[in-house]
Amino acid sequence: MPATFDIDVTTEGDTVVARLSGELDLAARDAVVEALVAPLSQDAASRLVVDMAGVTFCDSSGLGALLDVRRAAADAGVAMVLRAVSRQVARLLDLTDADGWLTRE
Repeated sequence: MPATFDIDVTTEGDTVVARLSGELDLAARDAVVEALVAPLSQDAASRLVVDMAGVTFCDSSGLGALLDVRRAAADAGVAMVLRAVSRQVARLLDLTDADGWLTRE
């Protein structure tokens, strides 16, 4: 049975909220980057919140996607934070020392 990945992006004032669910891996990588970077170019956003409560798995490709989105957000002058990071994803962030790049709230 193929894994599914869902992305729900909404705008709440000047904050873009992206709710991710499923396996954040190579199969989801391009869709995540595209969906999260697109709203940053609209000049209305000052903050991007990536809600990861529904993420069940994240590998190096998923981490790479988050770092690509973070770079695009920084280039657009948009602050990015990760919300509701699971223990499994937190471990990946800890092991890769990604906290300097990806802020958790």
